[in-house]
Formats: sequence, C-alpha cells, structure tokens
Amino acid sequence: MTSLFAVALVLFATVIGAFGALFLKFGAAKLTRSDKWTFINKRLLLGVFLYGLSSIFFLAALKNGELSVLYPLTSLSYVWISLLSIKMLNEKMNFFKWLGIAAILIGVSLIGFGS
Repeated sequence: MTSLFAVALVLFATVIGAFGALFLKFGAAKLTRSDKWTFINKRLLLGVFLYGLSSIFFLAALKNGELSVLYPLTSLSYVWISLLSIKMLNEKMNFFKWLGIAAILIGVSLIGFGS
C-alpha cells in the first residue's frame, strides 16, 4: 500500500525536478564552444543539483510506496515545466499541448483511483 506521504514526496520531487530543468535551460543558454569550462556556471550547476535533490526525494518515496503507483506521478513534471515555461520563458501553449496536460492529469488520477 502506498502512503500519502510517499505520494507527497513524489509530487514535491516533480516540482523540484521541473525547476531543475528550468535552470538547466537557463544554464545551457550560457554554454559556448570556445571555453572548455563554460559548463561550470551557476544556473547549470543549480539545475544539476535540483535534479539530484529531486531524485533523493523520489528514493525516499519509493521506500514507502509502490513503484507502479509512484512512478506514473513523475509525469506531473511535464505539467509543472509547461506552466513554468509559460511564466518564466514566455513560451506559448497551443490546444494540443493543453490537451496533453489534460491527458496526463486524467491518467495520473486514474492510476491514483486504481490503487
């Protein structure tokens, strides 16, 4: 049986992972081919750190829950990153992207009800 605490940890991990992806995007914008040390920039390192932190929370959740229930929740990262991309990167969403987000939310809900 998967505890509510494990579900909350995974949800928190997905939010942290989405911010990790956002900072990787910001850091990647600073990368150049001319400088071999260009990969050492604060935003890129913060993105890697947040991804690692997200993995630690996910591992803690796995200790208290079923993989078949928790792993599909990681797809919520796509929802968070879409919302962050709109807000922080001024990216545009179209009908099909919103439809994809709705499908993710419906799928996660169905898995939650099924467990």
